[in-house]
Amino acid sequence: MTMALLRPLLPLLLLLLSLLHNQNVALVSAADSSSGSTTLQCASGWTRSSGTLQTISPEKINDGYCDCPLDGLDEIETGACAGAMDGMWAGIPPSFSSSSDDGVFICPQQPTLHLPPSRINDGICDCCDGSDESYSNASCPDVCDIVLAEEREARRKLQEDYALGSEGRQASIRQYQQWREELQAKIKMISGRDIVNLERRVEDAKEALTKKRFGLWEEWALAVDEVLSQSTLKEILQSIMDVNKLGMFIVSLCQLSGEASADQVVDGRCLPLDRASLDTGILWNDDDDDGNGNLPSFHIFDAESESIANYADKLVLRLEGKDSQSDSTTRGRAAKKSNSVKRSHPEPDVDDFDDEYDYHDDDYIGDSGDYINEHDDIQDGDDDGKKEDDNDTVKVLLEKLPLLAVRDVFKEHGRALLASSGITDDNADKDTETEEEEEDSASEDEVSDNNVDPMALSMARSTISKRLGNIDRGETSSRSAARFVAAVIEKRSLVMEELQSLALMTIYHSKLSSEDIAEIIYTLTFPPDQQEDGSEQTCSDVRPWSKWCPTVTMIDQDGGKSYPPSIIAAAAERRCSQRGDAVGVCSGEGKEETDVEFPSSVPDGYYAYYAPKVRTTADDLSSFFTAMDSMRISGDFSIAKEVAEDLDTKLESKRQELTKLEKELDSSDVSKYGVDGELFIMRDSCHKIESGKYEYEVCIFGKATQRDIGQKGGGTNLGSWDKVMMENGHRTLKWDKGTKCWNGPVRSAEVIVTCGRATKILSADEPETCRYVFTMESPIACDEQFKVNNSL
Repeated sequence: MTMALLRPLLPLLLLLLSLLHNQNVALVSAADSSSGSTTLQCASGWTRSSGTLQTISPEKINDGYCDCPLDGLDEIETGACAGAMDGMWAGIPPSFSSSSDDGVFICPQQPTLHLPPSRINDGICDCCDGSDESYSNASCPDVCDIVLAEEREARRKLQEDYALGSEGRQASIRQYQQWREELQAKIKMISGRDIVNLERRVEDAKEALTKKRFGLWEEWALAVDEVLSQSTLKEILQSIMDVNKLGMFIVSLCQLSGEASADQVVDGRCLPLDRASLDTGILWNDDDDDGNGNLPSFHIFDAESESIANYADKLVLRLEGKDSQSDSTTRGRAAKKSNSVKRSHPEPDVDDFDDEYDYHDDDYIGDSGDYINEHDDIQDGDDDGKKEDDNDTVKVLLEKLPLLAVRDVFKEHGRALLASSGITDDNADKDTETEEEEEDSASEDEVSDNNVDPMALSMARSTISKRLGNIDRGETSSRSAARFVAAVIEKRSLVMEELQSLALMTIYHSKLSSEDIAEIIYTLTFPPDQQEDGSEQTCSDVRPWSKWCPTVTMIDQDGGKSYPPSIIAAAAERRCSQRGDAVGVCSGEGKEETDVEFPSSVPDGYYAYYAPKVRTTADDLSSFFTAMDSMRISGDFSIAKEVAEDLDTKLESKRQELTKLEKELDSSDVSKYGVDGELFIMRDSCHKIESGKYEYEVCIFGKATQRDIGQKGGGTNLGSWDKVMMENGHRTLKWDKGTKCWNGPVRSAEVIVTCGRATKILSADEPETCRYVFTMESPIACDEQFKVNNSL
């Protein structure tokens, strides 16, 4: 009964409560008691900030038109102001309106379901528990268990995935932080302890080695002095006291030693001269022989002002045989200047040719540096591909070499013989097997007609080619040596004394036999008759020994001494006895050039060319160089050197390790490992997914690849690791600079990462040509931002 009486008064009570709450409504009673009319004042417009009140007349209250749009107080009974800005409408007091800032109602059990005011108490159940119809007559049963079953399961899984993923992300961050701390500790240990200790040990080892070097230098200097102080050796050069002749003697030593052994010419330079220069303290400035016509420069070693350790290092290289190894900078410039022969492989030493044939298949390497085999045309040129040197001293040393004419004759006839054996430009260009077989058959028929064994012909060709190559190598060495000797000659403060010492030590290092040394000396002392330009060579030109065989001994009128000394005179006599079997020159055995017949054998002395001989221990000259031959690196020196080098290697290794660790530490920020190091647990891992006919693989810090399903390796490169990007709390991993698409852009790939308990790729797509997009769930995305975004 009481409730029935109060129901008509409910609108008036709500009006009073609203006026008290908003402080912007005034209820004014009219003075006209007879009419009993009531007016209403409410805010004008849609906001309270206007501060203007409007008066609503009685006939406009509850007339179905909303005059107070802000709070709807004039239409409490009709609901015409449902959805008013203040959240009030008929029958709903402010205390029951939505508390959200945007004026919407949020279902308590469905936080993602937001309802506008017009759908509150409208008689329709929107919230599963009916909370949106609390003040309506609608009957709304609670069906949340049914409606939210799938959503609750999805949310339960999301919460569980986040919990596990967040734990995994934190574990990765902890591992990363631990790794950084260990890395920093290791860097500190290496830089503050290991390297400091090694630097001290290296310094001590080098100091000990320096003392050993000094001892080696002293021993070396004594050995050189012992050799140079022998009067008999000095007398060897007594008959060639002219500066230019002495220079030609040294150049000839380089020429013959180069012919005798490929090991004596390194990158076009005469190794015996280099070693003799070091013995006599002549240190060449290698950067001066620049190929522009300037002679190489040098200076004399001064033990008081220069580093003995550096000088001793050169001696060590000499004793270890490492000074004979090719050096692309130091020796390369001299090789270019002297128009050196470039060898595609080491050439063989010249043997004694005691056998009738040489079975080696090496082919001739021409002056121009071109590789010539039996299928190439031998060009017969006048200049032999030599480059003329502009220096006058160099010209003198090269033009009057005592044994040059002999080599020129053999080269001329050797090339003519190779050319006459059927080698032409036509068959040099033949490529097919059939054409080569026809050529071999024709050659065999030709040889058969001359009753020459085909095998003998092949070996004769090989022997001639080999000797031509050896002569070229010797000339290359002599051309280089002439420039260095000319540099010494033109430095007038040195000349004779230094040249003599340089010549004697070059004799030692050339390893030439005493007979070859004697032949050079006698030919310089008794040169062949000089011919006018263009005149034919005489027998004395191509057989220079004919001028001094039998040997001649000269007497010094002032001192009464004979020279050359007996050791050279005896060697010259032996050489004379060896030169009586020259074939093809001045013996009636040669033929006109138009009627050249290929020989069945090529013995030593063929066209007056005799291969130089290497000095043996039984040679009379060997006894004069005992002090040098006995020079060895002592065991103590070797141990000290090995210790110093080992410590130096360890120090360098530690420095490289430190550099690597510091670089790794510097790159371990967000640009590589992501926020707080979250990517650390994923480093270098690869993840795959199959989509369509392809398998895709992305490797963290590696490459992204597309390949056919079932393909084991290879595939198309989609890009290399670039970076991880963060934008509005979302992570994107990027790969770029992949293989270019045909008629399209360069391939790239990106992975959009969301929270998950484990790392796996969920999908693959190509939204644009050659741009590949993948979705991945991983613990690295289970951060606080994800928790906030999903109201977890």
